[in-house]
Amino acid sequence: MSVRSDIPQAFAGPIEDRLRRLTHLGRASASDSAKISVNADGMELTVVLDGETETISDACFEAPADAPEAAVLDLLCDHAIGAPVREMAEHGLIYALQALRNPDMPAPVSGILTPRNAAACFATPLRLVSAIRREIEAKSGRHTDTNFFDQPYSEAWRKLDKTGKRDLVLPHITVFKADNGLSDSAFELVEIDQYDRLFLAFTDEIAAWDKPVLLMRLERWLREQTGERIELFTEVVKDANRIRRL
Repeated sequence: MSVRSDIPQAFAGPIEDRLRRLTHLGRASASDSAKISVNADGMELTVVLDGETETISDACFEAPADAPEAAVLDLLCDHAIGAPVREMAEHGLIYALQALRNPDMPAPVSGILTPRNAAACFATPLRLVSAIRREIEAKSGRHTDTNFFDQPYSEAWRKLDKTGKRDLVLPHITVFKADNGLSDSAFELVEIDQYDRLFLAFTDEIAAWDKPVLLMRLERWLREQTGERIELFTEVVKDANRIRRL
């Protein structure tokens, strides 16, 4: 499978990978639930609403299965399910962009990367999302407050105790270390707090200036592997030498 020539290299590999495992391609199943379907450029996006609320209970799309837009729309649907329509409209394509960008490749544009300037494959999804937003605003009115929605962890994750959560993420951390040429002792998971934030402690193997990039790459890796919105933080380890701490 080859991606179109108008797709920057920073997106080509991840798009190819996503096109091999589309999960939301196809029409929504028949139901009595309210749904919104919009069309643009021969593609269709459908969201199914949960009762009378604006929460999306299901989302799907119609597009050529080998089109880069299908990868974008598939990730958009991932983010939409369980979220309000407003959240999908405001942040869904940003989520898709982040998931589809290879952080090891140069950005396709200088400055801030957005769905509007990232790649041609975001153009039709942008039109579809705008059409969905117009539909919901015609029904419920324009929002004037701030969007505070935060995608929660899955029910399966919430049912796990701390040991279960550690057992879920540790194998992925081990693979990440091996793939990036890091020793087992380069860093370790030292805590999962009451808010499900994961704290890592680094050894001197990792230079201070490398930690932020490594942390972001690992967070992205864990989110891809677990499907959860993992958040990583660093644990500050005090110097054991009391004189140097003065």
